[in-house]
Amino acid sequence: MTNITSNSDEANLYIGIANLKLQCDQIVLPYGIHIERTFAHIMSPIMMAFAPPKPKGHHPAPWKAVQGGFDQDISAQIIIPKKAGTTHAERMLIASTVTLLLRLWYNPAITMIAGSNTSFSTMKEAPETTTLIFPIQFQQRKFQISMVGSDTPCNNLDWITDNLEKAIKLMKESTDFQLAASAIDTGQFIENQALTMVSLWGALEAIFSPDKRELRFRVSALIASYIYPTGQERHTSQKRIAKLYDKRSAAAHGKPSHSNEDLLATFEILRGVLIKFIQEGRVPTKEELEERMFGVES
Repeated sequence: MTNITSNSDEANLYIGIANLKLQCDQIVLPYGIHIERTFAHIMSPIMMAFAPPKPKGHHPAPWKAVQGGFDQDISAQIIIPKKAGTTHAERMLIASTVTLLLRLWYNPAITMIAGSNTSFSTMKEAPETTTLIFPIQFQQRKFQISMVGSDTPCNNLDWITDNLEKAIKLMKESTDFQLAASAIDTGQFIENQALTMVSLWGALEAIFSPDKRELRFRVSALIASYIYPTGQERHTSQKRIAKLYDKRSAAAHGKPSHSNEDLLATFEILRGVLIKFIQEGRVPTKEELEERMFGVES
């Protein structure tokens, strides 16, 4: 990861976001973080050189532009001020967490395209020699999921505001949460859907598998009892989740039988688990999950 080093306002971290359509100009979050509406189009064409570089120098001419590369519209930017994190890595973690919350609550298609030491809104006036941009997520989504509706209301961000601090703490301290967040973030970009299915269930198993015995029932029962209250809904959901686990097993053994609907349903299960983790501010232990399954609520 490229480090950003600069002075004064340029020490802020600016993250260009795609697929976030705000209905207002600016949203203020805790820690002085802002989400602003903007527009920029990032282009990264491919250049080729045909000789090794000179010692401590560039590749010699000729250089040739070829077809390929990537381009993407940036519709908003997340501004992480220097005071929000002492290092570039910490500010990147905060930006990733804000993006995770936006994906979980509004639109899973939201993507962190690139980061910079300069605001995307004022970059056209900034000197080229002081502007640094580094790509983050520029792969094409292979399994595209999105919420119903495209615009993000600015008067209904209480959930993100209320839960940002807890989510950042979980991202820093819980390896189970980190794995689940990574699986749901990267799942749309995996070429092979069978691998996506295995990845999502791998994250769920890491949290909900107390041991290797009778994984199908235990994992599905623990997930259902964690998400749903005691009663018929929990019982019905356990059976539905167990069937999805069968699809995971088929994919893991090279004989995938899942449909797009099965994969979408698995995304939704992991999304529900992550939202509950964030709202509760913690990942429950295996013992607590067992107690919940048998109706022992702490």
